[in-house]
Amino acid sequence: MKRFIGTALALGLVGAASAQTPPANPAAPGAPGAPPVRRGFTVARSTGLDLAIEAAKAALASCSDFHAGAVILDHDGLPKLYYIPDGVSGSHGLMGFRKANTALLAGGPSESIVAKSAADKTIADKIAASPRDYTTNAGGLLITVNGEVIGAIGVSGAEPSAKDEACAEDGLKAIQSRLK
Repeated sequence: MKRFIGTALALGLVGAASAQTPPANPAAPGAPGAPPVRRGFTVARSTGLDLAIEAAKAALASCSDFHAGAVILDHDGLPKLYYIPDGVSGSHGLMGFRKANTALLAGGPSESIVAKSAADKTIADKIAASPRDYTTNAGGLLITVNGEVIGAIGVSGAEPSAKDEACAEDGLKAIQSRLK
């Protein structure tokens, strides 16, 4: 342990993290004063973090009789927010991801994937190649602004899964008028 601490001090690692604290609310990528986006990375269209948190909280308030979690994905299917309250299994975060990811693939509610994959071999092949990333359960909905998909929300933990979808819808209703 002493050797590690000495090495860390010699390399300047100790104290470096505390000296470089990020700003409380960094500007959005591309905005004036924002740090540059790292080369090779893109930032997909999505909700702002504050609206993602608000949608997740509203969705779970609607599902207050259940131990549920919510996930918000960006346009590219990457996580914006995993919202798993204390006392809720992390498995609901995984299933929430699968539901939101399925909604993005289906281009609509997650349970519509059954019909879409039956009609479209490309979608069926994508599901077959990565079955743990998708589900046929309800609870995943697209987040749209003026018809443009900017992400998806997935709620998991309520029974039946149609209740998950109703809770996700309530989460979206709470923020829809402020999405840009």
